[in-house]
Amino acid sequence: MRRREFITLVGGAAALPLAAQAQQPEHPTRIGLLPLGFPSNSYDQSLVEALRQGMRKVGLIENRNVTIDIVWVSKETDFPDAVRELVQRGAKLLVTAGSSASAAARQYTSTIPIIFVSVGNPVGIGLVQGLSRPGGNATGLTDVLGDLSSKYVDFALQLGKPQTPAYYLWYTEWPDRQRRLQATERATQSVGAKLQSRGIRDLDEANDVLASMKNDGARVILIQPSPFTYRHRNQIIDSAMNHGLGTIFSWSFASREGALIAYGPDFPYMYRRVGAYVEQILAGVKPADLPVEEPTKFELVINLHTARALGLAIPPTLLALANDVIE
Repeated sequence: MRRREFITLVGGAAALPLAAQAQQPEHPTRIGLLPLGFPSNSYDQSLVEALRQGMRKVGLIENRNVTIDIVWVSKETDFPDAVRELVQRGAKLLVTAGSSASAAARQYTSTIPIIFVSVGNPVGIGLVQGLSRPGGNATGLTDVLGDLSSKYVDFALQLGKPQTPAYYLWYTEWPDRQRRLQATERATQSVGAKLQSRGIRDLDEANDVLASMKNDGARVILIQPSPFTYRHRNQIIDSAMNHGLGTIFSWSFASREGALIAYGPDFPYMYRRVGAYVEQILAGVKPADLPVEEPTKFELVINLHTARALGLAIPPTLLALANDVIE
């Protein structure tokens, strides 16, 4: 078997021996979890813990009611292998974070229940038939980031040079890439502006593309939200800063990691909500009958430390809207 670039954990540590499992008072349901990011990143780990908190809140106790088999994937092409291994190890329910993992799970199985989280366009990528009546074997929580394109464009235009386009960096190898790009193009056209976009296939291309955008007159770069840009957000932020560029991300915590501006939903709350879906599915409710949930709480975070390092002035009207300002 070829070596795969992902890390597996069961219940947060080693799997229980078979004899120990046999002594459990119940037969716990095995849940296969594909989170976003890296196990070494504290924020990425905090989302997994938020999911565990949501489980405990509805009375699902690890190693009694459920076991959680976690696979951290380091690149997009490993998702199909990761899904297959989780199922082969006995996962009866899959929890998938992001569009790439969710699409891989849906392509692999049409019978095992799938609960997705942080998927922007579940209808468009074929996970569900509709938000209110998903149909099929998948349901979960959408982050609606594609619907926020006009917000991100407004931020970019406020901070860019007058009469210059909005600059946009996107990853070319994920399911919802074209819809997100087209939504951003429409948002810029609606205010009479232009969009200059560049796609990258891997992280190595990002540095050269950012340098080119800087030479073209960019001050800030809109980063298309995707599992890839989430996973590599710190490298993208650092590379942009090295070229004198600010970044605008769709995850509010990214500003706390050095991005200039970040705006998005409350992701820890979304992960905690997964527990309620798990509880209902284990009680016999079909995913087809559980509506997809949309976020209602959003957060704008602005990093003034980054702005000062780049010599950028944040308009007072924009600062007044911020939920948090990093000094």
